[in-house]
Amino acid sequence: MEDISTLRNEDLTRRLQTLSEELEELEEEKSFVLKQTGLHLPGHTVTKYATQIETLKESIGELKAELERRKVL
Repeated sequence: MEDISTLRNEDLTRRLQTLSEELEELEEEKSFVLKQTGLHLPGHTVTKYATQIETLKESIGELKAELERRKVL
């Protein structure tokens, strides 16, 4: 991720909203895909979702920390 300390508060807030929406959509997709009965999925599919979700959560945490540091949240 780029140096978020150089971004404006509005940009950080917008990015936080976008990443939060992406996380929600990815979790819904994971739930849908993994609940499919009769559909064989490669083992790396679960790992791929876990990695993507963890990356998004880390990015969201960094944005929230920066916004809290600036006393915006």
